This record gives sequence, structure tokens and C-alpha cells, in this order.
Amino acid sequence: MVAIVEPEYLETGAFARGLDVAVETVRGWERQGKLTPFARTSTGRRLFSREQLEEVRAQRSAQHELDAPVDAA
Repeated sequence: MVAIVEPEYLETGAFARGLDVAVETVRGWERQGKLTPFARTSTGRRLFSREQLEEVRAQRSAQHELDAPVDAA
């Protein structure tokens, strides 16, 4: 059996795919100060941690729950 090792850090495209958003959305969050890359490579590529991915997923999920319409039963 071959073990699949997932990268410890995600570049912007993989991070965006993990959130189901466009790369430009992630870049916009950075410009707005809402998100800071964990690190940058020597060539300037943004790197995000898996922990950041899970945190943003949780924040977005909570926001969606707040935005959900309330049943008027």
C-alpha cells in the first residue's frame, strides 16, 4: 500500500480550492488584512497552513449559519 502524503503548506491555488473560492478572493482577503499567509517562498509565493484552511472554513461556515433565513413558524 502506498501512503499519500499531503503537503504541510498550501500555495494560494490549493488554499482557494480548499475553500471553493477564486484565487483572487484569497488575495483580496490578504489586501484587506483579513488573512495573512503563514509564509512566503523565496520566490514570493504565498503559503498557507492546513490550520489556516480549517480556521477559514469554520469562520465561513459560522457566517453562513448567521446569514441563513430564520423560519417564521
